[in-house]
Amino acid sequence: MSLEWKIALRYLGSKRRRGLISVIGLIAIGGVFVGVAALVIVMSVMNGLQDDLREKILTNTPHLLIQKYNSEPLDDYQAVTEALRSSPGVIGASPFIYTEGIIGHGRGRSEGAVIRGVDPRHEPEVADTREQMIAGDWNLDRSPDQPYPRIVVGYMLADRLGAFPGDTLTLTTPEVASVSPLHGTIPKLQKFVLAGTFKSGLFEYDSKFVYVSLVSLQDYLQTGDVAFGVAARVDDVWNAREVGERVVNRLDGPFYVTTWIELNQPLFSALKLEKKAMFVILVLIVLVAAFNIISTLTMIVMDKTKEIGILRSMGMKGRAIRRIFVYQGALIGGVGTTLGCVAGLVAALLLARYRFISLPGEVYFIDTLPVSIEPLNIAVIIGSSLIISLAATIYPARQAAGMTPVDAIRYE
Repeated sequence: MSLEWKIALRYLGSKRRRGLISVIGLIAIGGVFVGVAALVIVMSVMNGLQDDLREKILTNTPHLLIQKYNSEPLDDYQAVTEALRSSPGVIGASPFIYTEGIIGHGRGRSEGAVIRGVDPRHEPEVADTREQMIAGDWNLDRSPDQPYPRIVVGYMLADRLGAFPGDTLTLTTPEVASVSPLHGTIPKLQKFVLAGTFKSGLFEYDSKFVYVSLVSLQDYLQTGDVAFGVAARVDDVWNAREVGERVVNRLDGPFYVTTWIELNQPLFSALKLEKKAMFVILVLIVLVAAFNIISTLTMIVMDKTKEIGILRSMGMKGRAIRRIFVYQGALIGGVGTTLGCVAGLVAALLLARYRFISLPGEVYFIDTLPVSIEPLNIAVIIGSSLIISLAATIYPARQAAGMTPVDAIRYE
């Protein structure tokens, strides 16, 4: 151990209890400890929330959509579907039609909904709605013994309507209407039999989304044998745009690609901004701890003025004096950062394993706080804390190094 390190440790030590860090040093270390631990825990929870939300979105949203410009229908959607299925990296593809309308049940019970007409056989290739059924079953094929087509809705929507599997629901959309000389425009009504309900964990899906068969919605909207687009799932979600562009380049017509990232861009942008804001706010805690380091080293410089003068008179250079106080700041920051990082990781791991913080699922759609520890974030936290701690040593170290032997011992 170098002489500067030995002196740095001695200056931080308590005169009454040799070998223990002084109270003021403990306070400085505690500030860094709290800031780093809070950063690790909060960033892990924010990462967990983002990952959990992304996973739920990816299980219910196709990874990419291929549509025509100006919302033109696809007459040759079978060819587009086959082109997607034969493309490398594509797991499955399914055509769809969508519209907005009103779902009613009984008297006075109606809710706005997003209606998707899908191919019942191939829709499970692009979304996990079939695995999310909590009542009834995923069967959109019209049964011979039932007079109406079948429909699947989100469990929250079914709860608002007071509907159960087997009940009859009524669909109304503004696109389809008839004109009567006596009553004017009359919306066309279509009855459906509720086949089941699903629970995705996302409010928008569970309270708005409705699934019917592609053929049923084509008949109701009177569009003929067309689709509004083709949805697909890929094996690498981050490569969805490249996969879609390859397919579009092989097709004839004004096609374009929309990925899951673009469909949910506002949500992920808000989460990213919130994560950055939380990081900045919590870094301020470490900055407060840095002021503790500055005050600690400044008080040590004032207390050890005589010793500094003696060291200078014995020939120790100003650079060596400066290193003594830099080492002290590095020791305070290093110990506080290490303890805070370990405590934060332990707390995050315990939270992930035992899930002792519960949340009302009907409000947040998660029962416990999700946790995801990312090594890059931990490295950034550690690096930021150490840099701030070292920066806090600049002023007191320069003050100590600038002392002359005469000024230091003049009044001693």
